[in-house]
Amino acid sequence: MFTDPSLIYLSTIIPPILLGLAIWKSDKFPEPGKFLVASFLLGVSISFPLHLFIMIAEDHIAPLLGLDLNAITAWNEGAWKDDNAVYPVAERTFMSFFRAAFLEEGIKFAILLFFCVRLSALNEPMDAIVYGAAIGLGYAAMENLGYLNSGDLETAWTFSIVKVRYLPLVMHLGFGVLMGWLLSLNLFEERSQFKRRIMLILALAVPVTLHGSYNYLRAYEVFPILTLILTIGIIYFYRREQLRKITEDIDKAKIANLDVFYSYLVSVILVALVILSAIVT
Repeated sequence: MFTDPSLIYLSTIIPPILLGLAIWKSDKFPEPGKFLVASFLLGVSISFPLHLFIMIAEDHIAPLLGLDLNAITAWNEGAWKDDNAVYPVAERTFMSFFRAAFLEEGIKFAILLFFCVRLSALNEPMDAIVYGAAIGLGYAAMENLGYLNSGDLETAWTFSIVKVRYLPLVMHLGFGVLMGWLLSLNLFEERSQFKRRIMLILALAVPVTLHGSYNYLRAYEVFPILTLILTIGIIYFYRREQLRKITEDIDKAKIANLDVFYSYLVSVILVALVILSAIVT
């Protein structure tokens, strides 16, 4: 099998770009390319603040909870996908739901809210989905390169490496689409303040829950295909809705800072309860 570094690099970086282009073209009223490229690159840049938050989580928060992360030192290299690996429940829960799911999805959520939502080009429900997908794919591309650099080129095409490279790509795409879909309900569909707040909370809580469950259960044989079906279904539905509309512009609601705070607070509480339940058991 191909072991040339440049070919392996291209096989890692091209799929998320192609997926992004496919979703972009599925939009009847395509977004400006420069904004999607910016969103993709912001997804790539997530690794910079993420590293700081990871250090805080692993070096300060975990010891505060009495967790010994030395028991799962291989986790960061994708060893959590190893069927034969056995990890302590509490530490695995912390790494799955907080260190991975909450931190990664929390940063994606911030980019979607504080950059994409403020764009005048985001002016109908499909747009939030497209931008959410672009952010997720950008992060997946950078994450996959990290996994690839830590591996052996001779084993780059083994199933154990391929599932580390491509299955998370599908999952991050799905998390971004779900986040964008629930955010679009807040921005364009719901008019009740209470329902809008619930949709915004779910826009973060649902991807965090699915992401954490995927990591904890090591469900790479089931979750990616289900996520792909759900992603295609959401995009197909909104594509059909677009075809029924004569004009693209829809009034976009404003998101209150307090509602953003509630979104993060509820997700933190949810993750904390899951971790504490693992610790006490």
